[in-house]
Parts: sequence; structure tokens; C-alpha cells
Amino acid sequence: MPDRRRLRPGPPRLPIVFTLVASLFATLLVRALWVQVLDPHKPVQTAGLTHDGRIVLPAPRGLIVDASGRPLVQNTSAQQITIDREQLLAQPDHGTAVLDRLAPLLGTTPAQLAREITPCSPKVAAPCWTGEPYAPVPVATQASTQAVLAIAEHREDFPAVALRTVTLPEYPYGTLAAHVLGYTGQVNAADLKADPALADADQIGRTGLEAYYDSVLRGTDGAQVLPLSPQGYATGPGYTVAPVQGDTLVTSIDLPLQQIAEQSLAQEIAAKRKAGKPATSGAVVIMDPQSGRILVIASYPTYDPSLFVGGISNADYAKLTAPTADDPLLSRAIAGQYAPGSTFKLITSSSLLMHNEINTTSRYPCPGSVSIDGRVKTNYDSEVLGNINLENALGYSCDTFFYVPAANEYYADQRRIAAGQKPDEWLQQTASLFGVGTAPGLDVPAGEQASGSYADREIRQARWDAMKSQYCAQAKSGYPDVADPGQRAYLTLLASQNCTDGWRYHAGDNADMAIGQGETTMSPLQLAIAYSAMVNGGRILEPRLGWAVVDGAGRVVRTIDPVVRRTLPVPQADLNFIANSLNFGRGWAVSGAFAYIGSPYQSQIGGKTGTAEVVGKLDTSWLATWGPIYHDGSGNVRAKFVMVGMITQAGTGATAAGPMLKRIWDAIMGVAGAPVLPGIAPPTKLPDVRPQVAVSR
Repeated sequence: MPDRRRLRPGPPRLPIVFTLVASLFATLLVRALWVQVLDPHKPVQTAGLTHDGRIVLPAPRGLIVDASGRPLVQNTSAQQITIDREQLLAQPDHGTAVLDRLAPLLGTTPAQLAREITPCSPKVAAPCWTGEPYAPVPVATQASTQAVLAIAEHREDFPAVALRTVTLPEYPYGTLAAHVLGYTGQVNAADLKADPALADADQIGRTGLEAYYDSVLRGTDGAQVLPLSPQGYATGPGYTVAPVQGDTLVTSIDLPLQQIAEQSLAQEIAAKRKAGKPATSGAVVIMDPQSGRILVIASYPTYDPSLFVGGISNADYAKLTAPTADDPLLSRAIAGQYAPGSTFKLITSSSLLMHNEINTTSRYPCPGSVSIDGRVKTNYDSEVLGNINLENALGYSCDTFFYVPAANEYYADQRRIAAGQKPDEWLQQTASLFGVGTAPGLDVPAGEQASGSYADREIRQARWDAMKSQYCAQAKSGYPDVADPGQRAYLTLLASQNCTDGWRYHAGDNADMAIGQGETTMSPLQLAIAYSAMVNGGRILEPRLGWAVVDGAGRVVRTIDPVVRRTLPVPQADLNFIANSLNFGRGWAVSGAFAYIGSPYQSQIGGKTGTAEVVGKLDTSWLATWGPIYHDGSGNVRAKFVMVGMITQAGTGATAAGPMLKRIWDAIMGVAGAPVLPGIAPPTKLPDVRPQVAVSR
């Protein structure tokens, strides 16, 4: 019998569905009414409205001027060629004929030009246009006269192509002070990520002062504001916000003195090469020891920073980085690290006196040679001077005089270690106080200044822990790639010794450090800072190239002052003694006086030579000098300038660096005419700086 409950009809479903749909439709209508009519914040139809687009107008960079206001980096105007891609594609042939005519004028191909003006995207790789799609694309900056004239005189042949005037950095003195001025470059993706305020069209400082003071020099970009359709096409001319030029950086560099220093450096290198010496590189640093301002930083070889304006070519960059070029991009004065030789004896003498290891009156042996740890160490030419005091040990630069107390200091430290105590390592401590092992803090990027180095027990152990496996592998392989048998044998023996005993610090290492050899290195700038401390009351300064920032109205925005990093614990009497011992007025008793005997200012100058030995190369020539010498109210030795010169593979300090610096001192002291610096003193008053209008090329 059938189940009647299963056949009973249920409620009607179709009316329920209709009701639900009607409710949803009513809700939609009510919502639309609210959004379109009643909502006070209702959207506005935008299909026919425009929005603003911005084309960045890069600001001219600020000037860099010398201590008298003479431009070292200025602005020049140049012609830039741009292509409006929208207009180009609107041509009947989509711009094919235009690109065919333009490409030969720019030394490129139509296909390359087409790639350069195509906006970048995940499907379009470089080279491509990284700017706004509606913005004209620069395809040539500093365009040739031929290209500019062809476009200007036949505009009908170049629709969508335009000429515009842009400002670019200009280096009126070519290679002068290139390493400290630095250069600029176009921003890249990394720059834009690091600083969202940058625009694709901006130039940014890459090295030197251009990089360190980039935010000062860059200025404020302007803009051309265009009304754009929703599709991104320009619909009118819009308006322009003018860019604001960057501020001017006043430096303490003296242009004429910089020129003289660079000329003397190049002249001495040429003379030494003519005499058969390699004389591969060199540097000169001149600073005001009282203020810490730098007047000259010269380095050889050098380069022309204008090569980087608008982007350096692959060919030019290859020339600068070729092995035969000897790295002209490296500043030997700031970033170079060299054994300072006997110029380091300022630091050694200060340490020995400060820690009562010697005194200024007693006499100590200066034999032709001494044996330390079974190894014989000699004077220059094995010279024997008998028992002498510190004054003559410095003047005659007796190495053996300093070897013995440095070795004795080592042995005393070993006794402390054996007793479970820490070594004093006074020589290393004093070197650190003078700035060795720490970047000098000059106002250029940190990566462009060397720290220098020295060895001690801790450093030697840490290096051995990191390098032991490499030392042992080199000892086993025997340097098969080294062609010279003697050099190969030397390197193999050295690697073998380092493999087993590279962690050891020896008495001979301390003796080598005492005369600026072994693992001791300094830059010429570091040495100038150390000698400045000798004649300024013991102040270790963080020097400065920048002196002031001046705005477009000639107002000083801020001054830039050197920083006193520390004051040395060396007694002033000891600093006076060292300086007086090395006064060139003592004549032949001071080795550095060789080139200055008979000069009218001989007694107003002091100096210390250095002849640093380098394995497999000729000696590095050093001379650290100071003057004109005067005395403060307490009778302490002071000087207006400190000047350091260095030439690699050039011979002794007296015969290479000596005459090189002599020519510069002659100019400062006015031997052949008016002194290059009025009053024979560093400038102390800021110049009157006015804004510059870019000069057309």
C-alpha cells in the first residue's frame, strides 16, 4: 500500500525564488541611489577628466670653489636631443624614417634608438626608458654640433625630435684635484630605492666631494606639469615649476698652490723615470696644522673627471682600469697605504720618551748593525755613528738606535705574558693614538680613505687563524704560476713559515715597526695629520676639505669645521724636542735638509725623510716637512703648514721627495717672486661667492 505522506505536495518554491531576486534587485537599486545621488562623497565620473603628469626638470648642481672663490667645478650648458615617443608613433610609418635619419647622427642604429625610447617593463629589458611613458626621452647629451645643426635646420625631417638646453658639471682645470673633487653619474635603480626623492633624470655624486656633499650640491628639481588624459596622453601645454640650483661648496683648497704641487709631483716623477727609476706613483698633501684644513691633495697618476659627465664610454673606462694604467682612479694621497719608513720615527720617539725607555740627554749606541732574534738588521749603508743622543739619531736617521729599545720593549712584554699579564705594546698603543689603523675621517666617502696598519700579537693571531689553511696550501704548491725562480722560492719559504708559525709576533717585528717597516703602513694624509699634531700642541685632527656652504644669494648657510679627535698624551716638551731636532737650520745633521742647504728660508723649515724598503721593488721616497716655524706664547714650536710628499720606487727621501717639496716651498716662501699665498699663511677669511650662470659651450 503506497505511503500517502510521500505524495503530499510541498509549499510552492517558485514564488520564493522570485521574492529573493526581487529583494536583491531592490537592494541594488537603493544602493545605487545612495551612491549616485544621496551620498555626499559620491564618486564623480572621470572618463572625460584629466589628471596631472610631471616631467622632472633636473636642478643644476651647485658649484665647488677654492678658498678664494675660484670655481673648481662649475656648470656649463649643453644641447640634449630628446624623442617624444607618442609623437613618433603617431607618424604614418610609426617613426621609422625619423629613426633612420637620426641614428647615423648619433653614431648608433635605428634599432638601438627604438629600444632606448621604449618604456621598461617585465617584458622589456634594458636598454629601455625608465622614466614616465609620456616624457620626452633623452637620447644624446652633449650632442655633437653636426647633429644639433642637422636637427635645427631641418626640423621637418625630425618630427617628435627636440633640442633642449641642459646644465652639466664642468671641470675648468681638467685633471686638477680630480681625486678629491670626484665625479657625478646618472641615478640607477639602487639609488632610487635608497632615496625616493631622486628622479630618473637626476645626477648624483659618485666619488669625492661630489658624493660626500651630494645633498648640498644637488639642489631642488623643478617640473613641467602636463594635463593627461585617462589614457596617459598629454592634452595641453601645462605649466612649469623652475628648478633651484644647489648650494655652493667652498673648499679650503688653494687653486694656485694645488697647481704648483701637481706640477712639481709630475716633474719629479718624470725626472726619476729619465734617470732609470720606475717612479710609478706619488702624492703631496698640504694642510694647515692649526685648523686642520686641507690646502692641497695631489695624486699621480690621475684622471679627467669630465670623462664621467653624461656617462663614461666603455672605451674610456677600459683605459682607466687597464693594468697598464696603474689605477689612476685611486688617490695615493688618501687611499694609498705605504710603509712610511723613517718618517714613522716621530711616533717611535714619542712612545720611547713618553714611556721613559730613553731620554733626550743620554747617548745610546748607533752601530752599523744589530742582531735581533738571530737576524742581522743594519743601518742605511751600514753607517756607524757610535754613541749618539736622540737629537742626532733623528737627524741622521739611525735605524739601529731605535731597533734596540723596540726589541727590549718586546722582551719585557713577553715576560709579562709569561707571568699571566697582558702585554703593554706601547709602540702599538702610541701608533694608534697618532691615528694609525683608523681612517682619518676626511670629508670624502669612507671607502676612499685608508686606515693604515700595524702588527701586534692579537692581529697576528687573528690573521693566522683565518689564513692558516691558505698558507699551508701555498707552501705545498710552491707558487707554480710565478715565473721568477728566486721570487718563487722566497714566496714558498714565506708561506711555509706562515703555515707553522704565522701566529707568532717576534722581537724583529717590533724593531721593524720602530722604523716604519714590516706591516706598518700609512697614507700620506695620515702622516700629515701625525706631523700636524707635533706642531699644534698634540691635537689629532679630523681634517676637512669643505669650508662652508653658501646659498644662491651668497649667504653662508653653515661653516664646516675640522674635529679634534683626541689630544696626545705626549708631553709638549718632547714634541718640541723632536721638532727642534729636525730643523733644517741644523744643516747636514738633518738628512732631509739635503735639498734645502743654502735656501733663504732653511732655518724656517723642518723635516724628516723616509726611505721605505718594499720587497721586489725600489724604495719609496718620503719627506714630511713643516714651516714656516714660529713659537707660541709659551715658546712651543708651531708651524703654518705641514707638507708631506711621497714617490714610490724613486729612491731615498732626500733625493726624490726632497727636491719635489722644495719647489713647492719656494713658491710658498716667495723665492722667485711674490708668495703664492699672501702673508705666507693659510687663508682665514671666506671668499665672497656669487651664483654662477651656466656658460654655453
